[in-house]
Formats: sequence, C-alpha cells, structure tokens
Amino acid sequence: MKRLEAKYTALHMVPLIERLGTPQQIAIAREGDLLTKERLCCGLSMFEVILTRVRGFLDDPIWRGPLPSNGVMHVDECVEFHRLWSAMQFVYCIPVGAHEFTVEQCFGDGLNWAGCMIITLLGQHRRFDILDFSYHLLKVQKHDGKDEVIKSVPLKKMVDRIRKYQILNDEIFAILNKYLKSGDGENMPVEHVRCFQPPIHQSLASN
Repeated sequence: MKRLEAKYTALHMVPLIERLGTPQQIAIAREGDLLTKERLCCGLSMFEVILTRVRGFLDDPIWRGPLPSNGVMHVDECVEFHRLWSAMQFVYCIPVGAHEFTVEQCFGDGLNWAGCMIITLLGQHRRFDILDFSYHLLKVQKHDGKDEVIKSVPLKKMVDRIRKYQILNDEIFAILNKYLKSGDGENMPVEHVRCFQPPIHQSLASN
C-alpha cells in the first residue's frame, strides 16, 4: 500500500496547489480534500443523490403506460419501459459480422447501466426478468439445446451473448438495489401484496 501511495504521490492535487496556487485556491483545495475524506469515512456517495434526482425525472406516465386491463400487469402489451429495453437488448445480442463492432465495443457497458437504472427506478426489475425476450430465448435454447443458423444468425453465439448480458445486468441490478435500499433506510415503502381469486370455469359461473 505504501509503495502504491508513493507511486501516485505526484497525482495528489492538494500539495500541488499548495505550491503553485493562490491562498484562495489552497483553501478550497484543502476544504474539498477534507470533505472527500469525511464522505468516505461515513460511507456517503454521490451515486445515491444522482439516483434520487433521476427518479424525480421519471414521473411521466409514458414510462409506465396505462393501468393493465387485467388489473395485475401488462403481458402482451408493450407500453412499459422494460419492454422497450427488452427489444433493444435483443438487437444488441445479435452477433455481428467479421468487420463490425458490437455495442459494448462502441459504448462499453454504459447502455446497460442506463437501461437497468431506469428499470430499477421505475420498479420494473422483476417484470423485466420474467418477460424479457432475450431471457426467454436463453431458457428455450437451454432446454432444447439447438445449434442452428436462423436467418443468418447463429443461435449458439447469440445465446452466449444473451448469457453475458444477463450476468452483467444482474450485477448492475445488485449494485443499484444496494444503493437504493441503503439510501431509503427506515423510510422504505412497505411492499403491498394483492391477492386474487382463482378463475372460475364458465360451467360453474352460471350456478
């Protein structure tokens, strides 16, 4: 640890500003350094603040769609954000050609972070895991084990990419949920469970 500190000593901004800066700049640098150390000691993070701010921007009903007709959840309709992200992720998982770039080569995992963050803040994480198109294909291929080329798309390669995306998404969701739960503390909302009666067959409904 001491060797690492000595290696990166030249990158410390406070000593540099103390040598070359004005008295006002030196005071600001020292205060900023002290504030950063105090935040680290207390476990504070700007990430929670950013998540809270972004959540405030997602009040528009367009992110959630209208109330489901069955009173439970949208199944066939694509009116919630997680369905849009599922369609985008399905396209991202299609293997590219020899001289083409994948999405992660162009943008890293930034798009995954953006999509998973919006899904988490909207409370659509569980529905995404259940109804995602790519995850469904992964489960079906895992069951039947087919390795075919369908419309110039090698199924095995696509399933491998889907699995990598699933692992990355799960890690991102875990990090987001950790920060959101730690930020809510005792003010976390109680999860309400709705109970529904089983469907009644038509022959019994008339009696």
